[in-house]
Amino acid sequence: MVQFIQTSDWQIGMKGGGLGDAGPIVREIRIESIHNVLKSAQEQKVDFVLLCGDIFEHNMISQEDVKKVVTIFNQYPDIPIYLLPGNHDMLGADCVYNRPIFQRVNHLTILRTSDSVKVTDAILHPCPVLSKFTTQDLTGTIPVVREVDGIHIGVAHGSLVGKSPVPTWEDVDLPIDPAYIDRTGIDYLALGHWHSHRTFEDSTGIARIAYSGTHEQTKYDEDNAGHCLLIQIDGKGDAPKIVPIKTGQLTWVSREFEMKDSSSLIGLEKYFESIKGIDMVRLVLYGELPLEFKEELENILEFQTTIHKNLRVKLDSLNITVPPQLEAPPDFGDPILNQTEIHLEQLLANEIDPRERRIIIEALAHLQRLGKEVEV
Repeated sequence: MVQFIQTSDWQIGMKGGGLGDAGPIVREIRIESIHNVLKSAQEQKVDFVLLCGDIFEHNMISQEDVKKVVTIFNQYPDIPIYLLPGNHDMLGADCVYNRPIFQRVNHLTILRTSDSVKVTDAILHPCPVLSKFTTQDLTGTIPVVREVDGIHIGVAHGSLVGKSPVPTWEDVDLPIDPAYIDRTGIDYLALGHWHSHRTFEDSTGIARIAYSGTHEQTKYDEDNAGHCLLIQIDGKGDAPKIVPIKTGQLTWVSREFEMKDSSSLIGLEKYFESIKGIDMVRLVLYGELPLEFKEELENILEFQTTIHKNLRVKLDSLNITVPPQLEAPPDFGDPILNQTEIHLEQLLANEIDPRERRIIIEALAHLQRLGKEVEV
C-alpha cells in the first residue's frame, strides 16, 4: 500500500494585481497555507508529498519568498517531498530550484528527469516540462508497466486533451493524452496545471487521473479550488482512493445583482449581511437605478469595503437613470447651480455614448450633493 498527499500550483509570488489592496494579503496567505498541506501530510502519516508543478509563479522569484517556503519545508523534516517543476518554475539554466538553498533541504527531491524513482512501495514516473510550447504528449516518457511489479504513479504538469469542460480555465497547452493510463498500465496519474480539483476515469470507469487544484484559490472564477488530495492505493491495479482535504483559508464569492429601485438597495444590504464572513467578494451590478438612489448605493458599497478583505464591484452594466426634465428646473437657491443643472440635463438628453452618459450622470449626482449642502 502507498499513501501520499498530492498538491500543485501554489503560485508563490503571484502579483494578484486584479485584487487591488488585497493583493499583498492574498500573497502572504498563499505562503501560510502551505502549512495546511504539510500538516495534513503529518496527520495522515503519509509516505510522501507530491508537488506537481508551479510551486512558484516564475523562476525570477525573490529570494525572500524562496526562504519563506524553505523555512516551512524545514518545519516538517520527516515528510519526504518530491517536487516536479511546472511551466512557471520550469527547468532550465535560470530554474529557481538550481539555487543552493534547495540543495540543503535533505527531505526534498527535485524531479528533474524522466528517470523512475522508487519511493517506499511505489515507483514514480516523472514527466518534466522542458518547453512551454511543446506539442508532444508529456507522458510519452512513461514506459509500459502493466506487467512490472509495484504501484506505478505518473507525475505530470499540463492539460488533458479533450477534457477541459470550461475553455476559460486554461489554454489547452502542455498536452497530456488521457489514454496513457490504459496504454501504460500505470495505477495513477497525478497532475498539476489546472487550479480546480478534477478527477478523470480510465476506460474501465475507475478514477485514476486527478488534479489537486491549487491549495489556495487564486481568483474569482476558479471553482473547487483550495484543496490538496489524500491518495491511497492498496496494491497494484487497485482503484485509487482520492480524498480532497481543504487547505485554503480565504473564502470567495461572485454574484450578479439586479438593481431597480430603493427595494434593490434593501435587497443588496440583506445579501451583504448573508455573506459578511466571506473574505473575497465580486459583485456585478446591472439593471437601472434612479439617480436619486446612487449616493445611497455608493454609501453601502463604501461600508462593505471595511467588512471584506476584497470587494470588487463591476458597474459597467448598471444604468443610472435621470427623471425626465421638469417644466420648471429645480431650484438650488443658487443661480449658478440652477444653470449647471439645466446644462447637464441638456447634454444628457443629446448624448448616446454610454460612457459619456455615465460621466454626465456622475456630474449630476455630484451637483445634487452640492445642492443639498447649499440648502443646509
